[in-house]
Amino acid sequence: MKNNKNLNSIKGLTLVELLISAVIAIIVLSMALSVYISAKEEYNLLKERTDIEVKQLATKRLLQDFITSAGFASKFGSASQQYLDRTGDSLDSFFLPSGSAIRVGTLPIATSSHISGALEDGCTGECFQSDTDYIMVRKEDSHTKLIANNSLATSLELESIADLEVDDYLLLSNKDDANLVKIASINSGSSVITLDTSPQNTIYYKGDYAGKYNFQIMYVRNTGEQDDDGNDIFALYVFIKSSSARGISYELVRGVNNLQVEPASVVDEVITWNAITSNVDVNSQDMPAIKVSFDIDDQSFSRILVL
Repeated sequence: MKNNKNLNSIKGLTLVELLISAVIAIIVLSMALSVYISAKEEYNLLKERTDIEVKQLATKRLLQDFITSAGFASKFGSASQQYLDRTGDSLDSFFLPSGSAIRVGTLPIATSSHISGALEDGCTGECFQSDTDYIMVRKEDSHTKLIANNSLATSLELESIADLEVDDYLLLSNKDDANLVKIASINSGSSVITLDTSPQNTIYYKGDYAGKYNFQIMYVRNTGEQDDDGNDIFALYVFIKSSSARGISYELVRGVNNLQVEPASVVDEVITWNAITSNVDVNSQDMPAIKVSFDIDDQSFSRILVL
C-alpha cells in the first residue's frame, strides 16, 4: 500500500495540488490582465493628452502666423490711401483694407451675405459654429512693381508676372490711392497684363507697388462628421479668396471650437480685453494686441497676439 502511494505521488499531482495550481494560474492571469488594462488606459490617456497638446500648439502657431502675415509691402504703407474697388465683382467692403489689414468680428457676418454664403459653401444648414468669432486678414501672396507708367489704362507692364493668373486680384498702390483691380489677360512674352477695368483717380508710375491680393478668414466650422456620442465635430478652418472665383475653405486643425477674440485697449497703462459685438478693424495704435481663446476637448486655451 505504501509503495502504491509513493508511486502515485511520483506519477502525477494530487487533486488538491491541481486546484492550487489552477488558482495560482488564475491569479497570475488576472494580475497580468489588470496590468495590461491599466497600461492601456494610461497609454490612451497619455495619447489623448499628447493629441490635445499638439493640436493646441499647432493652433497657436497658425494664429500667430496668420496675424503676422497680414498687410502689404507697399513702400507708402496702407493706412493713408483712398481705396477703390475696380474689380467689377461688386465686392463687399471687407475686401479693402480701409487702413487696417486685420478685422475681427462675430459670426455670422451680418453685413455680408456674399461672404457668409461662401463660408458655408458645400454645407447643409449653418456650418460655422454659432456664437463664435472670426479673424480676417488682407494680405499679399506676392508682389512686384510697375516698369512703365499707367495713365488710367487697362494695360499694365510689370517687372514680373510670376504666380499671376487670369481673374486674380491685384492691388495697385501709391501714396494717395490704392486700386483693387482684376486681371483679364496675361502676355507672358512681354510681362504685360490687361485689366478687366482700368484704375481710377490716379496715375501709377514706374516703381509703384503691385501685389497679388489675398483675402482670408479664420473661423470654426462644422466638419460634417460626428463623434461616437453623436456630437458634431468642429474644426479650425481658413477661407481663402484671391480671385473672382468663389473662395475655398480648408480644414486646419480638427477638434477646435468656441473661437473667441478680444482686442486689447490700454488706458493709463492698464490693459483691458474687450469682447466684440460687431466688426472691428484692428489698428495697432489703438489696439496693441488681441487675445484669441479656443477649446479642444473641453479644455480651454488662449494666445495673446501682439500687433
